[in-house]
Amino acid sequence: MLEKLSYNQKCTLLLVMMCLFLYLGYQFSFSDTFVLKGEIKEKEDKLTWLKEKEKELPVLRAKMEEFEKAYSKNDSSAVRDKLTAYISEFAEQNACLVTEIPTNSSFKNDNLNVQTNTFTIRGDFKDLLSLLYTLENDYKYIAKIMSAQFHAIKDLQAKKKNLYLTIITQSFEQKKS
Repeated sequence: MLEKLSYNQKCTLLLVMMCLFLYLGYQFSFSDTFVLKGEIKEKEDKLTWLKEKEKELPVLRAKMEEFEKAYSKNDSSAVRDKLTAYISEFAEQNACLVTEIPTNSSFKNDNLNVQTNTFTIRGDFKDLLSLLYTLENDYKYIAKIMSAQFHAIKDLQAKKKNLYLTIITQSFEQKKS
């Protein structure tokens, strides 16, 4: 059969056969190598990501401990007492005045206890804003600030306006079954 083919046809056939053997050789040996190389790269990336997350673990543990400390007592009045103590101490240090004794209302459901506290404080804008900021950041695991309202009321005896901040906080406790 090869004797009937011309020199150009034999070269073309040889080139086609060589391409076929290269393709088959790639499929049987090299393709698996390239697939494994891709999997190795993917796993190295995942390992790098895990090492980065491992560095964040102490921060997460610290946040969890802070959260645990905040809710370690199952007494619902503990949240109110902590907030009242902090706000009273802040008021004394910054020439503010707690004008309303905190009112407390609770809602109890089969699965959830919700405690709502309302505080009204009189003082300068800067001091009241500082109080609000501290409550939002430092006490966020104890109670969430649901509402904060600044309002001014004119004192007719002193003939000046006083600035008040009314803060409404809520704390949630899930009942254990």
